[in-house]
Amino acid sequence: MWKRLLPCAFAMLTALAAAGEGEDPKPKPKPKEEATLPPPTEGELDKPDKPGVPRPTELPAEGQPSEKAKGAPRPEHVNPFREKPKVPSYARPARITFSDKRVLEGHVWHRADAPLQVFNRAAKAHQDYFLSDLKRIDVAPESENFERDWRWKNQGSSEMVYLDTGYFWNQYVTTLTLTNGEKPAGDCSGQFYIQLLDGKRESWFLYKRHNNRQPAGTPNKKREEQEPLVYIKSVEFTDDFLKEKKNP
Repeated sequence: MWKRLLPCAFAMLTALAAAGEGEDPKPKPKPKEEATLPPPTEGELDKPDKPGVPRPTELPAEGQPSEKAKGAPRPEHVNPFREKPKVPSYARPARITFSDKRVLEGHVWHRADAPLQVFNRAAKAHQDYFLSDLKRIDVAPESENFERDWRWKNQGSSEMVYLDTGYFWNQYVTTLTLTNGEKPAGDCSGQFYIQLLDGKRESWFLYKRHNNRQPAGTPNKKREEQEPLVYIKSVEFTDDFLKEKKNP
């Protein structure tokens, strides 16, 4: 049956092809031209309020500031005789000594007078102490380590290849000296604040574990290219520096 219909189908396709060749191709539409403004004349350049006419940029004369510099905001004037921010009533005078021998003196406090929490290793329990209960804080590195970077030797391999780069990490033990003479020691961490004698405020931290590992995307350096970690070595609660200031 299909053999009989084959000549008819071939004849129909031939007729359609012949009809298509006889028709003229349709012309493509021309793209629309965007409207443009005519170039400004010499008289129009003196009229900056006319829309669409750019105003020529005037260069400042030598020795005179530009319009941008004239409109730039001036830095805020700091009054050296301004009142210092008030110290919280629960703040205590103290001297903070860092491992790099930097010393800060001022009033220290914990946020909202929250107690300092330490895990007492001897008692194997967490204990809370307010800053008013302390006489001094001493921090010592329990272990100082250099963690080397590594990678797999080959794709799909289980062998690790260590590199020369890496980061330092320390683990600390914190010893608290209480006003009653007791010295609980253990793990302690937290953020505290200090207001210096000139009114500036800074944050200081106690760490349980501390490292200088670089964020993702930033390569670590070699061991000899890195500075040792800086940590708080001691916090002595005393007001002797205030007395020295009153009686020079």
